[in-house]
This record gives sequence, structure tokens and C-alpha cells, in this order.
Amino acid sequence: MNPPEGYRHTSHFEVRFADLDAMGHLNHAKFLTYMEQARIDYVQQVCGWQGDWRTLGMILAQAVVDYRLPIFYGDAVSVFTRCVRLGGKSFDLQYQIWRQRPQQAAELAAEARTVMVAYDYASDQTIPVPPGWRAAMQAYEPTPIAS
Repeated sequence: MNPPEGYRHTSHFEVRFADLDAMGHLNHAKFLTYMEQARIDYVQQVCGWQGDWRTLGMILAQAVVDYRLPIFYGDAVSVFTRCVRLGGKSFDLQYQIWRQRPQQAAELAAEARTVMVAYDYASDQTIPVPPGWRAAMQAYEPTPIAS
């Protein structure tokens, strides 16, 4: 599937049996797990983060998810991620989560937004968004990022 308009970054997931709830569809919390992994992929691939958890430099301040369709075992999942706002110490990531069923067109299953805060774990305080991350996200995104 091609990315939706305005998105370039994609992460793909297979639904595991353990991801299902008692009703047999993807548990609502797993949408957040997929978003978390997509976010990590994004900062690795776009911002050049090398995987050192002590220096990741961001914390989740807010997550909002609009669930639209259930996802089931056997569905393929694509999470599209983009930065839509860059503030002084925080930035917003927007997500689209699509399900793909065999022999069917992909369908939008959820839309979400997270507020990420730049954070220095050594000093236990917020910090400005690192200049390298800011420049990398601005250069990567296909549309201008709000401030």
C-alpha cells in the first residue's frame, strides 16, 4: 500500500494471536503499542537515533486515538507516521493505522496523535527539541511542520 497523502514513514506489523482481546480483535492497547514501535522506527530512521535508551530524549505526554475499524488475526497492519508540529520543547506526531485483509483494499482502522516532550534523563528535566532532530524532521516531512 502506498502512504496516504502527506505521509512518508511507514511501519508494518503482523497481528499476533497474543494481541487479541476476548472478542477476537486487536486489543485497543495494542494500537498504542504499534504506534510506539512506529515512533521508535521514525526517530531511528528520520532523526538518526542509535538505540541508546538512556539518551532517547523524549517522553510521551499525550496520546489520542480515534478507533474506526476492528483489526483481526491474519490482518496486515501498516502504521504511517509524520511530524505535524515542532514546538520549543515538544513535537506532535500523527498516525494513520491501516488494516489490509487478503484480496481486499486497505482500510483506515484508526487515526491518532501523540505529543512528545524532549527530555534529558540524566538531569530529569525537559529540554529543547535537539537541533539535529528538528532539522531532520523538517527536511524529511513532505509538508511544512507547524510551530
